[in-house]
Amino acid sequence: MSVIKLEQVCKQIGEFGLGPINVAIPTGSSVAIIGDNGAGKSTLLKMIMGLAKEDSGRIQLFEQDRALGDSSWKKRIAYQPQTTSGCNGLTGAEIKKLIAHFSFSFDEERFSRYVDKLNIPLNKRFDKLSQGVQKKLTLALTLAQPQDLMIFDEPMAAIDLMAQKLVIDEMVQLMDENLERTILFTSHQLHDIRKFADYLLLIRQGEFLGMFEKDDLASKFTRYWLDKPLEQSLPYVINTNDDRQEIISYKGNITEQELNKNDIHIIRKANVGLDEILPAMLSGELDLKDCHDQHYAGII
Repeated sequence: MSVIKLEQVCKQIGEFGLGPINVAIPTGSSVAIIGDNGAGKSTLLKMIMGLAKEDSGRIQLFEQDRALGDSSWKKRIAYQPQTTSGCNGLTGAEIKKLIAHFSFSFDEERFSRYVDKLNIPLNKRFDKLSQGVQKKLTLALTLAQPQDLMIFDEPMAAIDLMAQKLVIDEMVQLMDENLERTILFTSHQLHDIRKFADYLLLIRQGEFLGMFEKDDLASKFTRYWLDKPLEQSLPYVINTNDDRQEIISYKGNITEQELNKNDIHIIRKANVGLDEILPAMLSGELDLKDCHDQHYAGII
């Protein structure tokens, strides 16, 4: 069952083009949207929320076509945008009162707990708060609305380490409370991606690269230490060190066969971290189709 499904979704903004995007996000999953700055991550979230109209394609939410004229689907979504507008003249308490009035799931007790833990002053105007405290307030307001689908745009940007830990812990708690709850978030923080994401949805300069199961993806890449330098290129090797006795491959079985043919012995091998895998995938230095197999998730 898919909570979000996009079919051939495209958006053109000036010279920037996003898509086509074809993806189905499973219900009950946590998905990190990853890409370089300006890749189109926020635009994708805005299209899902109906805040930016797709130029073509089809968007479904909760297995129904998302009709902009019918806002009933919004009752099941909590959304934290990257930036907040229209609140500068209001205090935190006034913003909370406004959000709580229109929300279908606002939890006062949760919100009060977040305010205490994050030390958010509710008596100050929003525009008088620092960028980090503004973000903490918007996060507290969103986390206090436990919905079927929760969407966060750069939730960890501008907040301190203690706040980051609290946010991740609360997201985990929200998922544990409802196994059918889905959380979609954009992030540049590898720690949060490693700890919380089930799937990684990759975008590079507007191009949708695919959605990958995180643990399965990490298992595909292997680092090898060799008994002598590698003197020629080998299939699926994406990285070598200066003396070419240490290589990274994303098709280990084929690479090992080639090494044997060239009488090169493996001294040791180990898994590769996402901090090396994701830059390689986003840089375009490997064919992402070779990373897909029967465990690949998301493409229709």
